[in-house]
Amino acid sequence: MTKFPDDAPLVAIKRGGLVESVHRGRIVFCDPEGNVLEAAGDPDGCFFPRSAMKPFQAVPLILSGAADAFGLSDEELAIACASHKGEERHVETVRSLLRKAGLSEDALDNGAHPPSDAASADALARDGKPFRKVHGNCSGKHAGMVAVCAHEGWDAGAYREPGHPLQVWIRSLLAKACGLSPEELIPGGDGCGAPAFAMPMKNFSTAFARLAMGENLPEDVARAAFRLRVAMRSHPFMVSGTGGFDTEVMENTDLVAKGGAGGVWAAGSGEGWGMAVKISDGAGRAGRSSGVGRRARAAGDRVWGGLLPGSRPSWRKGGGDAPDRSARKPGEMASRVNEYPPPRV
Repeated sequence: MTKFPDDAPLVAIKRGGLVESVHRGRIVFCDPEGNVLEAAGDPDGCFFPRSAMKPFQAVPLILSGAADAFGLSDEELAIACASHKGEERHVETVRSLLRKAGLSEDALDNGAHPPSDAASADALARDGKPFRKVHGNCSGKHAGMVAVCAHEGWDAGAYREPGHPLQVWIRSLLAKACGLSPEELIPGGDGCGAPAFAMPMKNFSTAFARLAMGENLPEDVARAAFRLRVAMRSHPFMVSGTGGFDTEVMENTDLVAKGGAGGVWAAGSGEGWGMAVKISDGAGRAGRSSGVGRRARAAGDRVWGGLLPGSRPSWRKGGGDAPDRSARKPGEMASRVNEYPPPRV
């Protein structure tokens, strides 16, 4: 029988003064040395970070020399770390990355789906244009992968295969960032067809602390992480797009942040910590609420103004209490992790 990791109630949805629903999950804070600073739920339980892995999957783009050889911009580096919405700027940036690498959209093997941005999807339908692989939210990651293959002279037709030199390299780099051996990563597949890996939550939280700080990594990897971190934070629109949670977090805080499917969110701070959130039922709204609520508790320079189901958080500068949320109708969602003390760093 499968043993599920111990979780904890992280987010409550209230209606009419009563708790209507509760999302359980796990949240873990670690420093770059791998010490657990704080946790709710089992920090040793494994999970798949899904698209939160993308910054680490983009590291070979820097280490191989492909980014410099092809003259990639910071926007193009950010799109390689993205789960974008298929907006025009996203699509054009992916196409630009491919052109610089001497490739066409045919090189992508991430599957096609309509833009997740409703206005962009409507515009395609209105103009009678088909959606293509470049509109897929993982097309930037895949464009970065095939660019590395083009630079290294590797077979780009099999770049998604677990035994491909690129994927073996990514697995090794991810393991190093997490403080594990490649064999300790549990293999799986992501929705876009690329390999995915599971690991204990505390190890992925450590990886984000290292991404944010550039510490406890080999010198060349630390330089690559710094470059990708700067690209993501300088061009947050590229990472998730209009109304995107990662975009708004990086526009309004000092964090480097990346979410993933299945109720995953991860972030790292220059203050010396990384965090990983996994909502047990996979609800993305709960992962956002718990992550932002905990961030607001951890530092007083940003406070969480509340998050309604289906809406964006409101950010405001300054200390003090969060705004009164008693008038929110018809329901309200509140992070329970505010009840825990902030991480000790």
